Amino acid sequence: MRKKMISIILLLTLCFSLAVNVSAEPQNISYVVDEYFILDDADLLSDIEETALQEKLVDISHTYNAQIVIATIPSMDEGDIDEFLEYFYDTMGLGYGENHDGVFMLVCMNPREYRILSNGFAGDAIDTSDIDSIGNIIVSDLSDGNYAAAFDEFADQCAYYLDGYINGFPFNFGFNLVVCLAIGLVIGLITVLVLKGQLKTVRKQNLAHNYVIPGSMQITVQNDLYLYSDLKQTRKESKSSSSSGGSRSTGGGSF
Repeated sequence: MRKKMISIILLLTLCFSLAVNVSAEPQNISYVVDEYFILDDADLLSDIEETALQEKLVDISHTYNAQIVIATIPSMDEGDIDEFLEYFYDTMGLGYGENHDGVFMLVCMNPREYRILSNGFAGDAIDTSDIDSIGNIIVSDLSDGNYAAAFDEFADQCAYYLDGYINGFPFNFGFNLVVCLAIGLVIGLITVLVLKGQLKTVRKQNLAHNYVIPGSMQITVQNDLYLYSDLKQTRKESKSSSSSGGSRSTGGGSF
């Protein structure tokens, strides 16, 4: 199985090199020879679609300094697609910098499976739950054969999460805050109205004897006794940010 994977990797490397060298010059895009963005080995995209998508992936990759790569393969006859996903990413040396920051999407047509891997700081920006969210958005287009639309949306989602991780999610945070406040206000109002309806029979009482059963409470001694105090001080350790180079997240499913 490992020998078969190595053969596939070598073939894909050759295809990537040819794709980059052929397309770079007429597109007038500053490619680096060892930068890979698209390998449509399953032939899911037209030339026009592939050119437009490649330009978009290059732009996003350079903007956020995280390499966004898409690869399609006709079949996965032997081996595990999850193992192949990581083996491909590591063997091809994908990702920018010493931490190999990047996002990789692999689509296999037989069986019909897709996988997404995020690595380095991109692995922190796009974690497993985010990958699931992206998958939920693109899976219908993949199922319907709208591969260009699925890949385009995948690129947009990568840009959204990377930008949010770097610059924050101000709009998203503000919107969620307004929604939470509105929901809390509605729940609070309903609770107050219900409690108000239940307290219609309550009347103010100036004395406490109406609440006490005669003979049920006898106070013989009233005394406050202060024995001792024991004060201990414990230093609270402050949390420091992680100095690691990021993490790796994977996810995916069938379509």
